[in-house]
Amino acid sequence: MFRPGAVYSKCGVMLEGLHPVGATQGDLFASADPRASELFAAIDGLNDRYGRSTVRLAAEQRGARACDTKRSMKSPSWTTRLSDIPVAF
Repeated sequence: MFRPGAVYSKCGVMLEGLHPVGATQGDLFASADPRASELFAAIDGLNDRYGRSTVRLAAEQRGARACDTKRSMKSPSWTTRLSDIPVAF
């Protein structure tokens, strides 16, 4: 609700990639496996029964640092610290 004298920030929500459930982006070099939906249904059923992430795909990494990035590839904080923004004279 609007209150006179209050400080407000502009905020937005973007919804991207909305598409029907059956629509997928095809791979130019691979053919769709007709058994894939049955496989994923079986994996989901096992995970529902025995707990989340009981069964995973081989491509999924495990461990505490599975999604961690390499620190040498970390970008500078130019977009999060005003004091670090480069200035051209």
